[in-house]
Amino acid sequence: MKRLLLLSAFLGLAGSASAQANLIHAISLGTRLGVDAAVAGGRKHRDATSDRYVTTATYRGDSYYQKRTPASKLKGPGGPQIAYQESTLQQCQAALLADSTSALGTAETWAMLESSRGLIVRDRPSWNVDAYADEASFYQAETIRRQRRAAAGKH
Repeated sequence: MKRLLLLSAFLGLAGSASAQANLIHAISLGTRLGVDAAVAGGRKHRDATSDRYVTTATYRGDSYYQKRTPASKLKGPGGPQIAYQESTLQQCQAALLADSTSALGTAETWAMLESSRGLIVRDRPSWNVDAYADEASFYQAETIRRQRRAAAGKH
């Protein structure tokens, strides 16, 4: 009887150790999968919020930031607004480089860009719009400078 009791206790401990090993394996696997998912999610978040697509442009010694995003990253909410924002700013840059006297945009242009940035923030809250605001402000200031210079030249 003692042997039977000892044998059943021993087998019970062996089964318990096996269950513990399986539990430890499941926990480590779950942790590894969780970390992998967090890292992958962090990469997507970093693309949107970081300065990954931001470059510095210079015009007449003044620097400003530009953000241009590959079309493949513009899928999902806010994508059309981001594309609009970047294409309008690209047109302003083309006007900046093409002519040193004409306006780069109108009051309507600046209002539409600001409205577009608001929609981007609403539709894709993690998307960083600071570079867009910086670039638009630079073009707006350059337009004002050009208008003042033209007005001073007329007098």
